[in-house]
Amino acid sequence: MQRLVLQYASENGIQKTKPKNKKCGVSRTANACSKAAQEAMIMVSGFLACKLAVGSDEEKNKAAFEIRLLAKASIFNRSCLAQSGTIPHLLTLLSSVDSNIQENAIGAPYNLSKYSKTKAIIVENKGLKLILEVLKNGLKIESRNLAAAILFYLSSVEECRMLIGKMSEVFSALPELIKGGADCSKKNALVAIFGLLVSPENHWRVISAGAIPLLVEILKNSEREEIVTNSLAVLATLAAKPVGTLAILRRGAVDIVVEIFGSSTSNAAKECCVPLLLALCINGGVPLIGMLVMKTSLMGPLYTLLSEGTAQSSCAVAQA
Repeated sequence: MQRLVLQYASENGIQKTKPKNKKCGVSRTANACSKAAQEAMIMVSGFLACKLAVGSDEEKNKAAFEIRLLAKASIFNRSCLAQSGTIPHLLTLLSSVDSNIQENAIGAPYNLSKYSKTKAIIVENKGLKLILEVLKNGLKIESRNLAAAILFYLSSVEECRMLIGKMSEVFSALPELIKGGADCSKKNALVAIFGLLVSPENHWRVISAGAIPLLVEILKNSEREEIVTNSLAVLATLAAKPVGTLAILRRGAVDIVVEIFGSSTSNAAKECCVPLLLALCINGGVPLIGMLVMKTSLMGPLYTLLSEGTAQSSCAVAQA
């Protein structure tokens, strides 16, 4: 920020003053830590918005990069940058044929989208279609990953979630990202899918897109606990519907889930296995319950989780 302020001062003939020896922590609220910091951030936000609007391609790229960094730092920064009008210009840059510009242009609104009011601005400026285009055809895999992550934050708002749900291409693009192979791609696609599943009408869309076979494959082969846990969480949500349970059972996932539950060292993974198994029992009926009863390896971990797990997992174990 200091460098940006000095650049602004130089371009506008403002005399520099010596900084005082005062330290100020990064703000975690929507308020600046001082009046001076507030005014500086407002000035910088306007300066960057201007560079995005009328600067050269190089200046636009640098401005998008600076916004990306500043928006990551604090809630107050995000609010200033959003209110200064940067978002419409950033969305325009998503169509850039320069891969670096596109990456910074998607990375900046990703960090800005953590601020509640930003989500409405993105939607109002027709940003969903532009983000979807990056998700499908981003020039870098990093850009596609960031597009998926933005969808997760946007899906926290019901109106946004409904609008995204109506974009059928989202549900084919996210599984494609899972197929990409990189753990980061899988993680971002999984959290985006999980966010969309808050709306029940999106369940069949995710299933129809072929997500379940991919999720089961992750359970079989992934060594990353976080990725496995996210996959279990998505499967547990999908299993809540009979059509989801049927699709999961057809992939032979029960034995895999039981094995993970008994062998995983991750409490989070174990706590995702329980609601998944419970949903499968509810919708799978007596034959599945009888099969699980025969698996004696289940009882020990279930009792352990009942006594040592979270309240939510203990409740699910009791129901199971």
